[in-house]
Amino acid sequence: YSTHTQLIKMFLSEARIICNINHENIVKIYDFGKYEEQYFIAMEYVFGQNLGFLHNKLQEKQIKLPDNLILEIAMSVLNGLDHAHNTKDKNGIFLNVVHLDMNPNNILLSYDGKVKVVDFGIASANYTRKMKDNLQNIQGTYGYLSPEQCTENNVDRRSDIYSLGVILYELMTNQPLFKHLENDAAVLNAILNKPIPEIEDVCPEIDTRLADIIMRAVNKDPDQRYSTAAEMKNDLQKVYNSLEFNPDADTLPMTLKKLFPAHFIKMTKILERAQTEYLMDELFKDIGDIEEIDLKEKMRVKKEEEEAKKKKEPFPVSFILGGALVFALLVLGVIALFSMESSAKMETISFFTQPPGAEIFINGKETGKTTPTNMPLECGKTYTVEFKKDDYVGGVNFVPSEKNREVRMKLKKK
Repeated sequence: YSTHTQLIKMFLSEARIICNINHENIVKIYDFGKYEEQYFIAMEYVFGQNLGFLHNKLQEKQIKLPDNLILEIAMSVLNGLDHAHNTKDKNGIFLNVVHLDMNPNNILLSYDGKVKVVDFGIASANYTRKMKDNLQNIQGTYGYLSPEQCTENNVDRRSDIYSLGVILYELMTNQPLFKHLENDAAVLNAILNKPIPEIEDVCPEIDTRLADIIMRAVNKDPDQRYSTAAEMKNDLQKVYNSLEFNPDADTLPMTLKKLFPAHFIKMTKILERAQTEYLMDELFKDIGDIEEIDLKEKMRVKKEEEEAKKKKEPFPVSFILGGALVFALLVLGVIALFSMESSAKMETISFFTQPPGAEIFINGKETGKTTPTNMPLECGKTYTVEFKKDDYVGGVNFVPSEKNREVRMKLKKK
């Protein structure tokens, strides 16, 4: 929270921009404004962990995230960034949105495998960049700043590509690139003046094509980097498609739940309790408090008053209370029915095969898509999924659910 006039103006200007960004790989902003002299942003809740926390946990255990998961995360982030970078205003004019603080803590990973970029709170646009410069303050997390951010010179979308390149460098080598330096001044000096070690020297086992992609992304000269997030994503996709992976290996959801079991269980219980309390609040919010009936006091009521009350009220109290109970039960029934109906919701299902590039057929019909890819399917419904690529085939009966969101298969020769 802040009362600084310039910061408030920047906050409101950028909140308006962020609310226009709607993408599955970006945390949704629902509302923003001022409440009781404090400014707020109401955003989507992501049930999971951030990439920074995951990476720290892996380093503690001295293990590395599998290459296929690193690439899946990176490609999702690039999808989100590309959408944000190409955001237009209501007149169709590009806003030139740049995140400016791409770091592992701003990449959220949900327990069901979704990847979302968060905290566009310092995002830059044409009409807010000048105001930022006036703040005379380098914005972003020091270890992931681009060289041009350090000098506040011509910052554009390629700055985000550099920052993601640093993240990929650290995930692949499992060691920090700049964060180990003694202070912020040393970090800034290294970003501006010291060459980045070739990633193949630090991680000899890395795929050469992937090494080239990362080193291009972290080039100090923006003109030598990828010009768009989509371009970098396409190159990563080619590497990903050629990867050999174990169909039985842990997925991202499995990895998160294994590394953070206590948090997953605790937060699941909290969310279930919150949903139950919300349901009961919604059901009875308009009924009001029902006062306890004192039967002894009721017996003292004079017979004449009781008879008069019956004449004035065509329906006895017991009938009214009974009707209220029936109404409540009916509402509960409707809610239960609604819950059953809403359980037939759509889930985004991920399809992977080895080898990749297989055509996907659902219930005998061609989908026009090849692996790896995502498609929405209805939860609880049984699908016959078939894969075909040259002489390789495979198939499985699959029932989508919130806990069953991936199809992985090693294809066999005919």
